Amino acid sequence: MSTSHSDKKKSVKPRQQSNPQLQAIAYSLDSLVPGFYLWLGDLKIRLGGSEPEETYPGIIHSWWGIALVLPGYRIYSTYQGSYDP
Repeated sequence: MSTSHSDKKKSVKPRQQSNPQLQAIAYSLDSLVPGFYLWLGDLKIRLGGSEPEETYPGIIHSWWGIALVLPGYRIYSTYQGSYDP
């Protein structure tokens, strides 16, 4: 019996988070990019940091938080959760 199946590669599609500002904060914290980050409901402040890659799937699972990332990979954050979707 012969079966044929094609090996189709899955295309990597960018994951859209409901708030691109919050995704940028998640990416910056996950990557330890120096900056000051504050999110409180609809208020999002990011001083420093970096824009996320198109395929970055990380999210923040908290509606509020504050973080400070200093050079030398020192991070002080109220957020202790995971960035996994």
